[in-house]
Amino acid sequence: MKIAVVTDSSANLSPQAAADYKITVVNDPIMFGNHVYHENEDITTDQFYRLLKVEKDIPTISQISMAEMQVVFDQLKAAGYDQVLVVGLSSGISGWVNNLKTYAPSVKGLDVQVFDSRTACAGTANMVKLAAAMALAGYAIEDIMTQLTRLRAATTTVLIVNSMRHLVKNGRIYNNSSLAGTMVLRNKPIITFNEHGKIQVLGKERTLKNAQQAVQESFSRFVITSQLPVRLDVISANDDAIAEDWASELRYQFPAVRVKTGAIGPLMGVLTGDHALGMIWSLDWKPLLTALNQERQR
Repeated sequence: MKIAVVTDSSANLSPQAAADYKITVVNDPIMFGNHVYHENEDITTDQFYRLLKVEKDIPTISQISMAEMQVVFDQLKAAGYDQVLVVGLSSGISGWVNNLKTYAPSVKGLDVQVFDSRTACAGTANMVKLAAAMALAGYAIEDIMTQLTRLRAATTTVLIVNSMRHLVKNGRIYNNSSLAGTMVLRNKPIITFNEHGKIQVLGKERTLKNAQQAVQESFSRFVITSQLPVRLDVISANDDAIAEDWASELRYQFPAVRVKTGAIGPLMGVLTGDHALGMIWSLDWKPLLTALNQERQR
């Protein structure tokens, strides 16, 4: 069976990674008032954060339509694919994944499977790349789903935001009872995805440095208890220099961990606002795949 892997643009895959792993990327829509933009199509990450500074209204997120997805499925079928695996943005943020699960049985001539990453940005991207690498290596879709479930269970996403306004406006915060303390001036709310993929408040600190230290302590506990190689992605919303400095510090403190940096793109930026900073840690999917290949050859 020839398996195509599809994801949405909120994963922030580079064009090179998408090409190398033959991943189809569908661009997410966002809305400023009544104007719809699509990530990477008619608005870049830099343009989004510039627009965020000057627009009066807080933007909102939308979702990819099933009509758009049908066009993608038709193209993949014409290209000779038998199965499609969609690895998407958390259903706790967007209804896209659940809509796809409902729509999938109606797609003619293709077996469409949908996997909810229950995270976003590099967290989703790591799962997508594992799925695509396994598909290229000839693994069955059931085996790919098993490993995606394993990787998802070992993935933690923690974000430090300047304000809860964007999350509240978009109705994407799970534990509203925790909001009062996080709205205080100069507080740095720390948010995470829970086991259901919903965003909830994890805590708050008075300064960015304190917030970074709190997140770093959680990551350190994961590294200490993990018996497998670990990957860390440091992501930022329009604060590349701070992210790079933090990543350099983390590389020094955790030399065995593969540390990468990346952006919080427009869709997630709608929810975090600018100057958000985060860490996404998980098992490193590359050694995980190497171990699977070695087991397969025995």
